[in-house]
Amino acid sequence: MFDTIKMKVSPVYPELNSIPHESTTYLDKSTGLLKTTYKMKDEQIPYIHYYDNSRTLVLQVSIPKFLYGNNVTLLQEKDIPLFFKRLQERMIELFQIEVSAADW
Repeated sequence: MFDTIKMKVSPVYPELNSIPHESTTYLDKSTGLLKTTYKMKDEQIPYIHYYDNSRTLVLQVSIPKFLYGNNVTLLQEKDIPLFFKRLQERMIELFQIEVSAADW
C-alpha cells in the first residue's frame, strides 16, 4: 500500500500569480545563470515546487487525503483514474494548465 507520492512534469508553463508563493532566486555558479524556485502550498496539495529554469513542476500529495480528506481510506485500483482526473481539474484551477496522467 502507498499513501504519499511525489510526481513531476516538464515542460510546463503555469500561471504562478494565481496562488500565493515564495520564490528564491540564486546564481548557478556552473552556468552563470540566475535560477528561480517557487514554493507553494494548497489546501489539497501541500507540497508544490516549480523550477523556472527547467520548467518542472513537482508535487507531493497523499492520494487518499486528496480524494477522501483522510489518509486512512484504503485505495483501490479504480481510485487511480479518479485521482488523475481530479488532479487535472486542480491544475487547471490553480495554474491554468492541463497535464494528462501520462505526462506525470
